[in-house]
Amino acid sequence: MANGILTAHSRNPVTAAAVAEIDAATAPAEAAFTLLFHGPNHANAELEQGLASMEGSNVYGCSTSGEITPGGYFEDSLVALSFARKHFSCVARSITDLDSFGLQQARELVLSMQWELRERAAQSNSSNTFAILLIDSLVQVEEFVAAALGGELGNVHLIGASAGDNWRLQRAPVLFRGRLQDAAAVVLLVHTALEFRHYNFHNFVPSNQRGVITSATPSQRVVHEINGRPACSEYARLCGIDIAGFDREKLSLFPAIITVGDRAYPRGFLEILDDGSLRCACAIDEGVVFRVADQVDYAEQLQTALGRIRRDLGNDAVLLGFECAARKQLVQLYGLEAPVSALFGEYNVWGFSCMGEQSSVLNVNNSFNCIAFRAHR
Repeated sequence: MANGILTAHSRNPVTAAAVAEIDAATAPAEAAFTLLFHGPNHANAELEQGLASMEGSNVYGCSTSGEITPGGYFEDSLVALSFARKHFSCVARSITDLDSFGLQQARELVLSMQWELRERAAQSNSSNTFAILLIDSLVQVEEFVAAALGGELGNVHLIGASAGDNWRLQRAPVLFRGRLQDAAAVVLLVHTALEFRHYNFHNFVPSNQRGVITSATPSQRVVHEINGRPACSEYARLCGIDIAGFDREKLSLFPAIITVGDRAYPRGFLEILDDGSLRCACAIDEGVVFRVADQVDYAEQLQTALGRIRRDLGNDAVLLGFECAARKQLVQLYGLEAPVSALFGEYNVWGFSCMGEQSSVLNVNNSFNCIAFRAHR
């Protein structure tokens, strides 16, 4: 509790019992807010009923494609982080009209949240305030929502994640005050006196294999052609993989790299469609130029990045991590569970595997997106 954050994890498959374990471990009555990340098996009426019986209703979160704790990766469990009222102040909003959410709605939402937060914490400003966005990934509007909110927030850091359902791509609800909401988003504006920093990193560099999106349906994030050829077969060729063995797991190993300014951003693919098109996890459009990604050593890069966070914020830092679910697939494919779990334990990482990461005004994927808190003195 040195960071003003209580953490808990339950692997109980019975939702009511799992919520009771979380309740007992996190003292919700003393919390400004609690984040709860749950496997899709817990997205049910029992979850809402259990949360309604908890002391305090400020519970927010979402469904996941896996949970992250200092013990490593899990599925179909509950992870909770409870932020003590002594150290944190929070205001929250729900967005239920995602399809029509735009700049005007973002401006009104952010202004109302900033006004309410200043009523609770008059000293709140861009240096001691951050925003969290949790959003249903199946609506596929993260780019617009992140850009609109991030633009209005200005210098306030926005860290976000897209809810998932263990890659089933069927239902990915968010939690707002203990109630499940489909096709919705939750926005939190949080003030704290604790030092914190936002980090986003990945383990890819651009290769020499270049492609151009020559046919796409941007509204559905579907790529039909690359370099004037069918997308799947051409991408397999660029990756150096026989089309007969090209599947979703192989796709997770070879995202596309798009360069914006001097930064390289991975753009991963979710699935291969029956007609040979590729569905992207982020916005894509015709004319986009990319390079196939090459990997750097996963465990070494993760240790380097987490070590930098520790140097910045000290040995007792708590990390709230939103990590692309494709990274977990890579870890499992290469048998890296043991070293990655050890790193999560050493650096006190809590969070979930998501279907997209929002970093300031951008929606990205194949990245590790986190906010880390220094222990108070």
